[in-house]
Amino acid sequence: MPSRTCSPPGFPSRTSSRSARSSRTRSSRRSRRRRASPTRGLRTPRPTCTRRTHRSPTARAPSARVRALTLALALLLTACTQPRPALTPTPVPTREPGTYSVTALLDLSGSRSPNGGPQRDAMELWADQHASASPRARLKIVDVAGSPSRTLIELRRAAAEDRADAIVVGASVVYDDTFARAVELAHVPVLFTLPIVDPGGGFGFALAPTPAQLAVAALDDAAARTVLTGSIVVSDESPSAIPERAALMADLVRRSVIPTLAKAGPAESAKLRTTLATSTVVLFAGPAKPYLDAARAAPAGSLLYFSYLCDPGDMGDLRDAPGLVTWPGSRWIAAGVASAARLAFLGSYTDRAGPPTTPAASAFDALALLASAAEGGIDGAQMRRRMEATTLAGVATTYAFTPSRHAGFTMSDLALLRYTGARTAPVVR
Repeated sequence: MPSRTCSPPGFPSRTSSRSARSSRTRSSRRSRRRRASPTRGLRTPRPTCTRRTHRSPTARAPSARVRALTLALALLLTACTQPRPALTPTPVPTREPGTYSVTALLDLSGSRSPNGGPQRDAMELWADQHASASPRARLKIVDVAGSPSRTLIELRRAAAEDRADAIVVGASVVYDDTFARAVELAHVPVLFTLPIVDPGGGFGFALAPTPAQLAVAALDDAAARTVLTGSIVVSDESPSAIPERAALMADLVRRSVIPTLAKAGPAESAKLRTTLATSTVVLFAGPAKPYLDAARAAPAGSLLYFSYLCDPGDMGDLRDAPGLVTWPGSRWIAAGVASAARLAFLGSYTDRAGPPTTPAASAFDALALLASAAEGGIDGAQMRRRMEATTLAGVATTYAFTPSRHAGFTMSDLALLRYTGARTAPVVR
């Protein structure tokens, strides 16, 4: 039988790992040699459950309409989430104790006549003379620059924003429904130093004669000197001329005289000169400046009646005119007729700015009327009622109002004036 080679019993095979003996050269103690740190691989992102999708190159892009709607929606959401800006209330003007505020609207620039310079000088003179009065007037003067719209805007601003206790309008205005409504909304006394129709109540007060009263005065004087047949009314149809033209035409009709209207303007200048060359009574509506050239064509001895609105400087340009030039105004500003109290105003004003005009005297009186009304309190309605119940002797006239009549000029104080010189007062004709 072939012999077998067998491993000794009790010993495992040498090829087994468990049978490998420990090396005698290897120590069981831990080596003190520093080992290199193991190299760690970079982490790679783990795949998620939602796989990223890619748009196909052939797929349609979102339409412009969709993008616009998305953008609009985003803007709307942004606007809705933004906080609203805080609204700051308009500050109310502070009032100095023992004072009341007066705003004066004047034509200190622009082409509208008359210029407001004489009225400004008169009001500043009054304020200087009454600087220690109680209550004391705080005067604010605003230049409306000859603009009807700006006059209305500044009237509303003075009442609503400046909280003026009274307003003086020294500019030529058309007192129509719009202007009358603004005066009533102001709810403070509004005094007019130039002619307007009678406000008939409310908060408007006319310190000058009305256009109807001025027409009566001029035509009464003309009728006393000559016949009115053939009288001519000249108008450039400016806003300030229209009320006067209407009043003159109406009064001529009342006197059974057929009125003749001649329009003034660059295109009608030659025709107007021809018309005036044969006229004996000519009545000019509105400021004098547009009519100066035509007035020189009037024949000698003709009666030329100009407006209450005329500037004395314009009358100086007509001092050599062949006709008799005159205009209506207060008799108390004429030379040699003023009382002692009025002489004090005339002297002070003349020293400051030269001879006063009737509107300047009315502006001075406006502050005197308001001072009298403010003595019992500065509530607008109360001041109005006091003015309606008071008669005040001013420089230009004696003013008397009633609850239903707010045109306070005394007609016996109105006279027709004549120009005498640049630095001298006019005279009563």
